[in-house]
Amino acid sequence: MTAAKFIQLTTHATGTNFTAFPDTPGNVVTVVNHTGTSLTFQHVADADEGEFVLPNGMAYAFRGLSNANQLRVKRTDESNTPVTLESVEVEL
Repeated sequence: MTAAKFIQLTTHATGTNFTAFPDTPGNVVTVVNHTGTSLTFQHVADADEGEFVLPNGMAYAFRGLSNANQLRVKRTDESNTPVTLESVEVEL
């Protein structure tokens, strides 16, 4: 059986800024986007390598991590209205 922890994350109040996930050890971070807007993700070590857009209503499992804080997120539309990811699962 795999252990997991659920965390929440709110995007930055300045829409162009990414917000790092909290320091939470884990190999897989599963995000379900029910925020009402698309979200853009970056891997901290690969910030220059591109971004991943997760549309509203979709889910994605980020694998190959050692900690959730290796990911950053912002609203794709760069609106200054923060949104909250309510149930982000981090598999330990």
